[in-house]
Amino acid sequence: MRVARFLFLRTLGGLAMLPPLSVLVFAAIEVLPGDAAVYALAGQNPSAELMAETRHRLGLDRSPPERYLDWFSGLLQADMGRSAINGQSVSAVIEGRIGNTVILGVLVILLMVPLALAVGVFAGTREGRIGDRVFSLITLCLVAIPEFVLAAALIVIFGFGLKLLPATSIFPVEDSPLMHPTVLVLPVATLTLVAASGASRQVRVGVADVMRSRYVELARLKGLPERRVVLRHVIPNAVGPSLQVLAGSVGVVIGGSVIVETVFSYPGLGSALAAAVTTRDFALVEGIVMVLAAALIIAYTAADLAVSLLTPKLRTAL
Repeated sequence: MRVARFLFLRTLGGLAMLPPLSVLVFAAIEVLPGDAAVYALAGQNPSAELMAETRHRLGLDRSPPERYLDWFSGLLQADMGRSAINGQSVSAVIEGRIGNTVILGVLVILLMVPLALAVGVFAGTREGRIGDRVFSLITLCLVAIPEFVLAAALIVIFGFGLKLLPATSIFPVEDSPLMHPTVLVLPVATLTLVAASGASRQVRVGVADVMRSRYVELARLKGLPERRVVLRHVIPNAVGPSLQVLAGSVGVVIGGSVIVETVFSYPGLGSALAAAVTTRDFALVEGIVMVLAAALIIAYTAADLAVSLLTPKLRTAL
């Protein structure tokens, strides 16, 4: 029952953040320059009457609060509205792209988690030594480099230089990206390097703290081999807090996917969100942001539960 109550309260707290988030997103779109009606009629030479009709159809002749409340009331009825640009249902747009983003994200997480743990443990158990210093330098550089710069560098090296991989991740709409694995390599590599570098630094700090703890010193005084000390005392006590760090990396993956998908022309939610912001497609932006925010809430709730179950002191409180 305590676990169920924990999950309920965490989920409720996360859901309570969605309405304020949707208001902030709407306000941000409102202050952007440009007119959604102009983008909807792009390539045409619309008359004043057609422009006025389009603005009325999109609800742009109403006040911002009215438009937001209309959208939010529809959301409560599981209706995210329609795209202002092509008139397609927002739910249909998300349904057509979410699978591609999920595949990209799952591949990144499957690679990032063991990589961050392995590298973080390696550096944390060698604090102050040459291996730790090399690790710190490399990860610091990766953390400092923006995603689009790293993506561009990989494109130049592997796409144009060595010509080993496609420079873009374009594939037929009806296909799964898994049917064209080469288009996934560079986007996955970019996001994995960015997410793992930050997460591994945090794991390294946690492991180093445990290495300096009294019970580790006691285990060494008992004459236990260093390998056994690390495997039986350091890693188990550092894994719990590390899960929260790794869960936080899910936010890095989701945020980075917007940039990476756009750079590589990968047909996922991230690139759709970037295009929707450019054209001020309010309904599509809000719909995608709500889906991504819900994914973050699920990830953080699962991580909090896992940490509580794996950490003895917290487990007794559940």
